[in-house]
Amino acid sequence: MKPWKLLDTEYLVNAPWLKVAKEKCELPNGKVIDDFYTLWQPDWVLILARTAEGKWVMTEQYRHGTGKIALEFPAGIIDKGETPEQAAARELQEECGYRLDERQKTRDERPDGESGQNSLEPRASNLTYLGAYPVNPDRHRGKFHVVFIDGVVRTGSTNFDETEEIESSEMTDEELQAKMHDGTFNHPLQMAGYLKWKLSQK
Repeated sequence: MKPWKLLDTEYLVNAPWLKVAKEKCELPNGKVIDDFYTLWQPDWVLILARTAEGKWVMTEQYRHGTGKIALEFPAGIIDKGETPEQAAARELQEECGYRLDERQKTRDERPDGESGQNSLEPRASNLTYLGAYPVNPDRHRGKFHVVFIDGVVRTGSTNFDETEEIESSEMTDEELQAKMHDGTFNHPLQMAGYLKWKLSQK
């Protein structure tokens, strides 16, 4: 099996946030398709952020595509020069006011076995990159990346874009699955990202 050969591209929309192309393609059998339409949008990151108590950070915001308020995981566009992990940390702070808790309280054990004073010590970053996936393999050239961040804390500091109005909440894994079951949480790409995380736990 061979890929199609791209013969020509005409951009019908060529904007920073969306490109729509009319492509002329030759199939392996020689047949030519004069008008195969493809879409492109910037790569974005899906953020699976969980608190130390095991609750997921969730958002609610209006989505004009469906005309409804949507329950979602935090997500956002990856800026030029950013890694998905950097974008995840930035977007989580900007949209929800959460960040990775990089310090934890530990007990200082003395050589004689007695407990010393509580102290704050840096801990390893609980940030895991779970991969990049096509938005729609049929016609969409963009990708979304999945990043899991464990042990986040709320700082209360957000920085919304001019078009954003976002409310954040926390939800247990059981509550989230119930929202999937009843259709309240219905973003297919985000559900796929959650499944990828779930499989990684086995």
